[in-house]
Amino acid sequence: MDLKAIYSRHLSSQLLSEIATLIRFTTVGLLATSVHIGVAAIILFYMNEALFLANLIAFIVALNVSFVGHRFFSFKRNGIFGRFFIIALSGFAFNNIILSGLVYFKISGGVVAITFSTLCVPLIIYLLSRFWVFTTK
Repeated sequence: MDLKAIYSRHLSSQLLSEIATLIRFTTVGLLATSVHIGVAAIILFYMNEALFLANLIAFIVALNVSFVGHRFFSFKRNGIFGRFFIIALSGFAFNNIILSGLVYFKISGGVVAITFSTLCVPLIIYLLSRFWVFTTK
């Protein structure tokens, strides 16, 4: 067997492994996003005017779901919670900037606005989680 064939198999194996990790990450992300939106919707049901408070509480709950899911399922590595918190907080800030824009410009409000703003962040979170938080180095 030549080196090119071995290298090709190695790359194929790495690619399949990365795709599997991405699928697991997406699964956990969808669960955490659903928790975020569900918690926000419940809070908004009882406290209609508390859009940003609902988003904050939902973020805190979903953050824990996300970290535990990524630690034990997505990456299967301990990870560094402080780093995860930093990227999650950055994602939350980005989420709130989008949410503020949607509300300020009267494009949307309520659960629809929270849902849209929450779905805008996952790719950035994946890349930072994969290569900074849950790294093997």
